[in-house]
Amino acid sequence: MKVLVVDDEKIKLITLRDDLREANYDTIAVEAPAIGLQLVQNEHFDVLVTDLRLPKMHGIEFLKRVQKEQPHIIVIVMTAYASVETAVEAMKFGAYNYIKKPFSSEELIQMLDKLKMLHGKGKGRSQLKVPMKGRSPYHHIIGKSQAIQDLFDLLENISDTQSTVLIYGEHGTGKALVAKSIHFNNSRRHHPFRIVNCSGAPTETLDRALFGDKRTENEFAHHGTLFLKDIDALPTALQAELLWVLEGQQQNLDGNAQKEDVRIIAATTQNLRMKVQNGEFRDDLFYRLNVVPIFLPPLRERVEDIPLLINHFLDLFSPNSPIRIAPEAVEVLTAYPWPGNVRELENVIERLVTVGDGADITTDEIPLELKLPTHISLDETLSEISFQEIIWATERELIGWAMKKTKGNKTQAAKLLKMKPSTFRDTLAKHIDRIEW
Repeated sequence: MKVLVVDDEKIKLITLRDDLREANYDTIAVEAPAIGLQLVQNEHFDVLVTDLRLPKMHGIEFLKRVQKEQPHIIVIVMTAYASVETAVEAMKFGAYNYIKKPFSSEELIQMLDKLKMLHGKGKGRSQLKVPMKGRSPYHHIIGKSQAIQDLFDLLENISDTQSTVLIYGEHGTGKALVAKSIHFNNSRRHHPFRIVNCSGAPTETLDRALFGDKRTENEFAHHGTLFLKDIDALPTALQAELLWVLEGQQQNLDGNAQKEDVRIIAATTQNLRMKVQNGEFRDDLFYRLNVVPIFLPPLRERVEDIPLLINHFLDLFSPNSPIRIAPEAVEVLTAYPWPGNVRELENVIERLVTVGDGADITTDEIPLELKLPTHISLDETLSEISFQEIIWATERELIGWAMKKTKGNKTQAAKLLKMKPSTFRDTLAKHIDRIEW
């Protein structure tokens, strides 16, 4: 259950947030109703806990505007001015209940526990699968672009089925988020969600990770979901075994047939159909996996989502002290092609928040490599950026690119850049804190 708390009493706000998180409630807490509205426009919440007396906006007005964005949200009003009149007014505008200040965190947790119990019986007002145009009930998938709206529609249709899903997308586009969204909006959500990375591990290690030594139920996410990252890297021997599982022909060590009750979701950054044509991947396994294909667009193809993502990550990394970002800085970040996609953007925002120590973000704080144009015009650039800065940023970009292409293999990365291994390692060491692969 995801909870949004809005209260201008900062100490109480932080205490509530920490106590609710300790009680296993996914909680975001903010002081300003304007920030709360921005959050509900971009994310799904099951419960809103809000004060009635808020700065610059009355609690009832805030309640009405929130419910316009998320009609099925459950609202709990907290007020030090509780009376029959205020409680009735709040109820009239859709509040589920109210709680009078001062109150303990335990009182609110008990109220939320009751709501969760009711929801589990299907009696609550909250509906986790309500489709919301421009917003996402799906595990922090943020976006208003047509591509993301189409994704929401597809997830709405397939999440509660048992079909096998194959997710295509570049690194950092959110394949794991989509897989989690499917699992947690499915009847299997109370059972295991297991992730196995098929890339880089020896066959024996992968065999144990996938199937276990004794093929026990817990080892294979029985009744749950198995998410296979980089399925294109699965060794041929295990491709055959996975095919047996998908066809219900799995056998125990004693030779008895065992049909695994597990939903398979796989993901790849590769053109798997081309790998089939090249003989690098089994065609029968491909057709078994490719029942419902999902194609995730790179961030550069949905630039209208970048400002939303920036605001989301600012709130995520600075929930109690709202940090503003200058429009000019947003323009710079929007113009950058983001080869590392959403993951790279998230890391950049986290770095800006951490290094900025609570200060607002301007273009001066944006890392140099994000400001450099793709094709540098020396007449326009050298007057503002030094030669050494250009060399440093380009060097860092090339090293990062090579490490991504070779999945962290320094020897192969050095060959790719036609560098001596020792020179490559020295160069990598200079930039190790600023590159990702």
